[in-house]
Amino acid sequence: MRYPVRPILIGSILLVIGFLHSCKTPEKVTETRLRPVSAVKLFKKAEENTFDYQTFSIKRINIQMDNGKTRTSFRAGVSALKDSMVLVSVTKMNILLARILLSHDSVIYVNYFDKTYYSGGYGPVCDLMNFDLDFQTIQAIVSANIFSLFDTQKELRDYKTWTENNRYVLQSEAIRKLSRMEAKGKTNRMEKFIKKLDEEISVIQTFYFDPLLYVIRKLELIDKNSPRRVELTFDEYEQIGMKFFPASVGMKFHSDSTELEVQARMSSFSIDDGDQVTLKIPEKYERIFLN
Repeated sequence: MRYPVRPILIGSILLVIGFLHSCKTPEKVTETRLRPVSAVKLFKKAEENTFDYQTFSIKRINIQMDNGKTRTSFRAGVSALKDSMVLVSVTKMNILLARILLSHDSVIYVNYFDKTYYSGGYGPVCDLMNFDLDFQTIQAIVSANIFSLFDTQKELRDYKTWTENNRYVLQSEAIRKLSRMEAKGKTNRMEKFIKKLDEEISVIQTFYFDPLLYVIRKLELIDKNSPRRVELTFDEYEQIGMKFFPASVGMKFHSDSTELEVQARMSSFSIDDGDQVTLKIPEKYERIFLN
């Protein structure tokens, strides 16, 4: 029996592999009136709780996928070397299906059933998935540090913050400016602003933070120029040392041709275990190209 591993499955794994867990569940946040904070202050608070590592691994990730037509489940494992490599292994019924090794400028994907492999850059993979992805983004997810995607704190000044449902919200300034124009009824000015946004900004990013731990609870990415939308949710936060990570991660992906839901639960986490992060391509495997 063959278990094909489709590109959208691989892309889903890359989005959900990153958030980990260990021993103690934090207290629930009581409903209270939150005081406003600036984007930079929110950055600093979240940075204090940022996970750091040299090497780490997640031995067991249970993943369920539903595309509206079929449901499937499988297991994955992750090993990572900071600022260098991330290795993902995919199994079903204890049978190794595939491994993916990601570095700064390359992706190696080995399909052990088809006896094929891909070795190349991120471009063809992103084109196939119709979604942008790079090593910096993957490592940001893996380390639970979305702020590593910003080059400087100054970038955050283009974001606005407010409170909603007892959470802090961080969002790109463009959508907030648009909302204010709509409220004031400035139609002509709004149309000009939309045109400018279409030229300069393609994705609206919205982050929702826990006001007690300053960890991320939800991330929304909305493509302004297409129906594409991604929503990631992070639940069941547990404690690793002085840091917190979600044991449960959900993803919803919507486009004009795809509806996909993914749920992942993590366990068996270890840090600085000294494992090697390498991938050897077996001899006689056929190389495939995605162009």
